[in-house]
Amino acid sequence: MDYKRLIRNWHARASEEDYFSKFVFEYLAFIAYLKTQLYPSRDPKKTITDRNAIQQLKRDRGIKRTYLECIEHNLELKNAWERIKTELDSAPLGNVSRSENVEEIKWWNCSHDNPNQKTENEKKRMSGILHSLEDWENMIEFWYSIRNNLFHGGKDPEVERDQLAVEFGYKTLSELVTPLLNEIF
Repeated sequence: MDYKRLIRNWHARASEEDYFSKFVFEYLAFIAYLKTQLYPSRDPKKTITDRNAIQQLKRDRGIKRTYLECIEHNLELKNAWERIKTELDSAPLGNVSRSENVEEIKWWNCSHDNPNQKTENEKKRMSGILHSLEDWENMIEFWYSIRNNLFHGGKDPEVERDQLAVEFGYKTLSELVTPLLNEIF
């Protein structure tokens, strides 16, 4: 399969339509890039899981440094993350099941391969919020949680908070995906 062409096409589609569609296509390009280009499986018979790719990205210091510098120098990106932070501070993000029960996101504050490896300090930190505009691991978890809630939960295009999460999820994720794709294409 020509993954590079597929990733390129998903990324291109993310510039069209409403923010829900934009986020979905951008996320598809993002996770496909992580799994096939950045952190591919060493065993050609196996594929890396989404969660493994996400956790590896959380520990990638080079991409973290570059993205955080981008936030520092890009006023629109900084404002987008500030808007997300304000929203999460007022109502932390959680996993939403089909029964509409909100659960704590166990991977929040976690860059380890298993959430059971969290340190005592990581366990004590509040879940579902951004602790600062340098909270790389939870920025990534924000994108992954939005994806999970879209595909497995109850994100509704008519609900204002859902609209905000998806719109700003797209705006902040696209600022990571675009430079990543420019490096491989």
